[in-house]
Amino acid sequence: MKTLICTFLAFCLSLCVADAQGMKPFDPAKFQADLEQFITVEACLTPSEAAAFFPLYREMTRKQRALYEQMREDRRVNPDSEEAAKQAISEHDRIEIEIKQLQANYHARFIGIITARKLYKVIKAEGKFHRMAMKRAVPHRR
Repeated sequence: MKTLICTFLAFCLSLCVADAQGMKPFDPAKFQADLEQFITVEACLTPSEAAAFFPLYREMTRKQRALYEQMREDRRVNPDSEEAAKQAISEHDRIEIEIKQLQANYHARFIGIITARKLYKVIKAEGKFHRMAMKRAVPHRR
């Protein structure tokens, strides 16, 4: 009974600490909207460019996410032999190459919608946004 009470109190305390720190649950739709707004401003996309660009951009990120999920699943595997380890490395490399080919294909398609200079700004803005999001999510400890 003491264990149950201690566990419950620890849980309540963690909720209070999380609430006090202002931690909010992750909202994928808000994250996507914030990302698109940030990219639009940073890359100076016009409304018509953004309207044509973002559906294709979302399509690319959905495909990337599926590949990253495969990589995450593969990391859970613990090879028990040299051959299995070689196969796991080969699979990891294959997926990384597929991700880069996917990006290259979509980048070529994006250049049909926006200029190469704006696409370069989009790429930089996306990286900058993700770095900022990580800094907000993981506070620095001193």
